[in-house]
Amino acid sequence: MTQIQIKIITLFVVGLLLGPSYHFYCSSFSGQLFSTNTLSKISDRWVLDDGSIFRISSGKSYQPIELPLTPTENDLLIKMTCTSKSCEQLNKATLSLSSGSNVVFHETLAFGSIVPFGTFTTEPISIVYPEKYMILVEPKLETYSAPSIKLGVKKNIVSPSLILLSIGYGFCLLPFLFLLKIFRTRH
Repeated sequence: MTQIQIKIITLFVVGLLLGPSYHFYCSSFSGQLFSTNTLSKISDRWVLDDGSIFRISSGKSYQPIELPLTPTENDLLIKMTCTSKSCEQLNKATLSLSSGSNVVFHETLAFGSIVPFGTFTTEPISIVYPEKYMILVEPKLETYSAPSIKLGVKKNIVSPSLILLSIGYGFCLLPFLFLLKIFRTRH
């Protein structure tokens, strides 16, 4: 093995550590678990923690989850896992985090039908002011037997540095560029 090949392999290993491994650590292992809930029923109205009735005018939703959040618990990560085989019923469902009429986060979900379970993880969400926030999952399709979902919230997630990720994934591409160069010189 030549010195250049050893250096390229070393840079590739460093790239794996700074790219995919660092990104996986930030999303999976950083932060503290704040809340875990299993949701299995949908309805067009729910009784909230304070006894008030929350009515969904646009259709039906899973039971809303109310969490008191403050800026000291930034960055939040919401992970939703569909545990049944009918996850495709949740395609185009919306996941939102709001405080009253102020929507902090709103995303349309996409689950594939290839694997028997589906997972959706948000990017880190920042909370600007302390308030009681509500997490709401609203399926777009009319579902009679709603698939059970597990909703987990983690706080104080480490946001990955884009510079480190760029360097890491760039180093991961070096062996392919080197192989391309060798292939071009031989042909």
